[in-house]
Amino acid sequence: MADDSTDLEDEREIELSSIAAIFPELVIDPSDPFAASIDLSIAPTKPLAVLFPPLTDGGLTNGLLTPPSSVTVSEGGSARKNAAKEVLVPTLPEDVHYLSHLPPLTLQVALPKGYPADSPPKVNFFTVPSWLPDAVLRGLKDEVNGLWEEYGRDQVLYYIIDHLHQAAERGFDLVQGDVEALDVPQDMKIELLDFDIKTKHAIFEKETFECGVCLEPKKGAVCHRLVQCSHVFCVVCLQDFYNSCIAEGDVTQVKCLSPNCGRETTTSQPNIPRRTKRKRKNDRTLNPSELLQIPLEHSVVKRYVDMKRKKKLESDKTTVYCPRKWCQGAARSKKHPKPTDITDFSDSEEDSGDEKPDNTEVTLKTLPPGERIAICEDCDYAFCRVCKAGWHGEFATCWPRKQAELTEEERATEDYMSRHTTKCPTCSSRCQKTHGCNHMKCFQCNSHFCYLCTALLDGGNPYQHFNNSHLSCYMRLWELEEGDGVDVRPVVHDIPFDLHEPRAPAPLHEPRAPAPRPGAPPMGMRNPDGRGAPNAGLERFLQLVENDEEDEWDSDEMEDPEEWEDENGQVWEIPMR
Repeated sequence: MADDSTDLEDEREIELSSIAAIFPELVIDPSDPFAASIDLSIAPTKPLAVLFPPLTDGGLTNGLLTPPSSVTVSEGGSARKNAAKEVLVPTLPEDVHYLSHLPPLTLQVALPKGYPADSPPKVNFFTVPSWLPDAVLRGLKDEVNGLWEEYGRDQVLYYIIDHLHQAAERGFDLVQGDVEALDVPQDMKIELLDFDIKTKHAIFEKETFECGVCLEPKKGAVCHRLVQCSHVFCVVCLQDFYNSCIAEGDVTQVKCLSPNCGRETTTSQPNIPRRTKRKRKNDRTLNPSELLQIPLEHSVVKRYVDMKRKKKLESDKTTVYCPRKWCQGAARSKKHPKPTDITDFSDSEEDSGDEKPDNTEVTLKTLPPGERIAICEDCDYAFCRVCKAGWHGEFATCWPRKQAELTEEERATEDYMSRHTTKCPTCSSRCQKTHGCNHMKCFQCNSHFCYLCTALLDGGNPYQHFNNSHLSCYMRLWELEEGDGVDVRPVVHDIPFDLHEPRAPAPLHEPRAPAPRPGAPPMGMRNPDGRGAPNAGLERFLQLVENDEEDEWDSDEMEDPEEWEDENGQVWEIPMR
């Protein structure tokens, strides 16, 4: 019996050594000489469609199942299946990717005592990450156990590996019939896509290609495959040609170097079904991110992006440029935004098929005032896109420019605005005074200015402007006190005396002797005898206003009417206003 046991052990060891010679990636377990593992690559002949359903707040995926409609028992299981399929309502867009390489399937096999005559091999399958469904793994295990019986309980390790290879080439029959894609959790998306890209790159580097420019055989490690057409050229030829085109400003030639590229109908993945897309303009130039992968220098790629965007701005008739002669940069545009990262620059434009006629001039005429502002993306200068002047606010009419082109209503509006409003000197917003003094504060930019001459005022002491005798607004603080407009009644103050023609004295009340106060009487007091004293009071008032001072008496503490006696015994009466 001992000899029989030794023969069996030798038979297991011989099979494992033979399999290791055929598949060098087979790894023998150092703790068990009759156990081994192997990673089987998965590269389906037809790229596998993988769906990554987006997660919702509740953790559900791309479809929500509602209760099926009532189905009779006689309809059987097929009727219930169709009913369930009809109530599957897709709620979110599908994220489908076609993968040519997926993470390998790890096969762990142990040859027990009594193999192969009495016991089948013990197998186990798993993937990292676990993208392969558990039901598929259980099915593979059952198929492997059936192979041992099918081959007459003989050595089947090679047939097991060959069977798994064939199943991997078919994609384990995951996509067939009504199933259009394999559902894989969203958290595995990055890992699966990264594995597919790295595997393709590793295979590409080991292959040999003939450069279409220098016509020399080159290894894939020193070549680059273009994304759009899959043509392969050596990196040196691509760098020389593209650097020359960008330096000379001929960015339209930064495309595939094959003379027949664009005329061919083949794609990099011919087995992938084409999706329905809107018609796009035939732009064969390379993306900036691909130029960095070749690689080209960052400064060269930045120049390429700037020149491509400049061409698009020049071809767009709605582009507005800065009126400053030393700048002349393009205004900020939502259609052609200035890229902050050159890798995010997109130069593809969808063509709707129905081109509209050029009506730029008509559009400017009907453009709302609030949308006429344009800001230069280079110098941040704000200007009007219609009249090209500095931004004058929403209430200024800059179109049409000729007075004869204005309608009667527009002319009346312009006349009223020019007569009864004043422009803010900072933002040019129209302001109309309703009441009060001529110290104005703009509702738009909070600037302090004079309503009469539009001069900017100091916010800390705005009334100093009206106390300057050298200005035209001297002593005109209260002009238009009741507002500026049509049918405004002017304010008439009761001035009881005339500086040039004195009036008759007013009757006095019973004299009383209030406490004497220092200083001259305020403006507007009447002298009973109409002599000299009113001029003294006026001079005192003008002196206080010119020096921006306040008198020691407070008019709010006085009763109306009230008499006041000065140092000389003269009685003054404060009139009612």
